[in-house]
Amino acid sequence: MTGKHGPSDDNLLHVIAATEKELEAKVAQAKVDAQRIVEEAQRQADAVREQARREAEELAARVRAEIARETETLAAQRLATAQAEVQRVRSRASERIREAAELVVKRVLGGLS
Repeated sequence: MTGKHGPSDDNLLHVIAATEKELEAKVAQAKVDAQRIVEEAQRQADAVREQARREAEELAARVRAEIARETETLAAQRLATAQAEVQRVRSRASERIREAAELVVKRVLGGLS
């Protein structure tokens, strides 16, 4: 079919070329839009990660502070218990020293008579 091209054939070719250019423009715009969407999603993901990091740091700081408070409380309780035990031991030792001194005096004086 080696026919001649008529005006309708030329018109059809122009329509096809125009449609092709229009589609290429739409594809190019879609690529630009997709890139913008990806960049925005990346920014949002970065923001979410940064917020999560800050929240984790704040939580860790609160936990460390609570542990420090509990440690101080336990240390104070143990110190108070230890001090009470020391006082009890001193009191018993004082009584025993008096008893021992009385016993020594009785034995020494008893041996002199």
